[in-house]
Amino acid sequence: MTIARNALLTFGAVVALLLCGNVASAAIVRYHYVPAGPGPMTLAPGPTGAPGELINIRGRQPYNCPPRPTCLVTFKHCFTGALVVVPLALPEGTPQMMHRGNRTIYNYGSYTVTVQFLEDGSVDVIYNSGLFREI
Repeated sequence: MTIARNALLTFGAVVALLLCGNVASAAIVRYHYVPAGPGPMTLAPGPTGAPGELINIRGRQPYNCPPRPTCLVTFKHCFTGALVVVPLALPEGTPQMMHRGNRTIYNYGSYTVTVQFLEDGSVDVIYNSGLFREI
């Protein structure tokens, strides 16, 4: 009888934690930048009119908190060959840099910033603080 009682108490504790805890979501935010002549690229509103798109377990939704750039980084666009200046909000520290096809990734361990080059000459910047972490 004690084993059944302990199992029931453990089950009850797990259910209570799940009901009382906050729902965690993947913290991935995507911003779309377009060429704006000389100077940095311009943040373009998405299909919903918001500057960003939050991607989480519930799907995709508008995100109205554009990042405050900490630096302007110049890249050679892999499709157009043009030099593009992309405003990025990079955290302090030294990232591990990775180049994958049409992307450049700044990897800070549990946080990444990906610059993805698109065929039309625009750029997507994706901020990812990892699964189940808040931005």
